[in-house]
Amino acid sequence: MSLILLSVRVTLAFSVVFIFFLATAELESSSSNLINDKLLHFSCFAYLTILFSFAKIVTQDFWLYVMVVSYGILIEVVQLYLPYRSFEFLDILADVSGILFASFLMKFIKNI
Repeated sequence: MSLILLSVRVTLAFSVVFIFFLATAELESSSSNLINDKLLHFSCFAYLTILFSFAKIVTQDFWLYVMVVSYGILIEVVQLYLPYRSFEFLDILADVSGILFASFLMKFIKNI
């Protein structure tokens, strides 16, 4: 395994843990931050999709997307059981939007 691939995989592992920590931590939020929250979901999942792609954990794009979407759903299910967090379908929609954006971006860059 090359040093670059190992570095990407380590970065991915730390990112997954850090995002899970942020998603389950008790944070103050208000309804005025709704757009910022969804942009954060979008950005994090676009970032994770790109990292998963470069980490070459799986070779087929379909399974890559399944893994990242499943991670997003897992976070929402965990939040369902936390008294200071809540399950939101809009968060999953923002996650999927970030995944699709990253997918299209990577395909566009490959074609250039």
